[in-house]
Amino acid sequence: TSFIKPTLNRSINMVETTAAPTSSIRGGGMPMSVPLCSLFRVPIRVHVLLPAVCVVAAITAGLRGYGFWGVLFAVLVNGPLLLATVWVHEMGHVTAARRCGFVPEYILLWPLGGLAYISKAGITPREQICVSVSGPLTHLPMIGLWMGLLFVFNGGKVNITLDGMSYQHDFVAAMCIVMLVDNIAMLLFNLLVPCIPLDCSQILVSVLLLCGMEAGAAAKTMVFVSIPIVGLLLAYGVYCFFSGIAMASLTIVMALWLGLQTYRLWDAQKQGALSSIPLFASAMAMDMNGKSAGGGSRNGNFKAFEGQGHTLGKSTTAPPAEVCLAALVTLSVNLVAMSYLG
Repeated sequence: TSFIKPTLNRSINMVETTAAPTSSIRGGGMPMSVPLCSLFRVPIRVHVLLPAVCVVAAITAGLRGYGFWGVLFAVLVNGPLLLATVWVHEMGHVTAARRCGFVPEYILLWPLGGLAYISKAGITPREQICVSVSGPLTHLPMIGLWMGLLFVFNGGKVNITLDGMSYQHDFVAAMCIVMLVDNIAMLLFNLLVPCIPLDCSQILVSVLLLCGMEAGAAAKTMVFVSIPIVGLLLAYGVYCFFSGIAMASLTIVMALWLGLQTYRLWDAQKQGALSSIPLFASAMAMDMNGKSAGGGSRNGNFKAFEGQGHTLGKSTTAPPAEVCLAALVTLSVNLVAMSYLG
């Protein structure tokens, strides 16, 4: 179950999650999304606002005077290459979930990244760790791939800066550098930042439950850990915005969205509704039956963020239209700022 990803000069702008389907999804698909294709028996859907990210990246490059090659570069690294990276990450979660006996529904690509919708039944902390770790680990072979390509197209050198390069003469090498840095950042961010609902938070909560911590205490711990991280991310997004860094607005929107998920976890804990969160529900059920949180049977469906949206970390419903529209609005504002700051 994955989540965030930064890019080289574009600030943190992508999010990945693992979620579960709702009845409306089963009945007719995700609102504001369209089917794209099916790969490895997993349908892929695309949110209608997703092209806005690529369009804004292209316009930003144009406003900065990067020319044709700069615009093409922005389109490729913010479009197909980044989305392919997100898809591979999500397939890591899907593959692990299948090995644990769960059923993937589909993957949704949306303006803040990707969501893998997975029907789960009584997921245990050990299984959650397996699923959560598997997404970020997919970046290791991708890092190796981009390093190899960079070595080939950069005269036998591997570096992580674009200093001295031009889009026209060093197009492929520069692309390899950006994607290499992207994958390193995605790997580290997902594994080292314990903010709900990032992969690291899933792993941390699972470890706390396996160590015998009560579910309510584990939820409180994650809320207190997530709050300062959300604050720092929001401050970083604002700094990037006024510094004229492309895609800073998406960082701000993402920080606000993460803050909303943190609030929902806090509210679930406060209202005594942790049983609506699959991982906590499993641990609580095991405790009531006098069993270990690491085992247990699978009697229900994984329905993260169902109802009021309470979950350990993933959204089952589609990203709210309000969030996507907010992202589009802030992207537009960011373009205006770019024209003056860039």
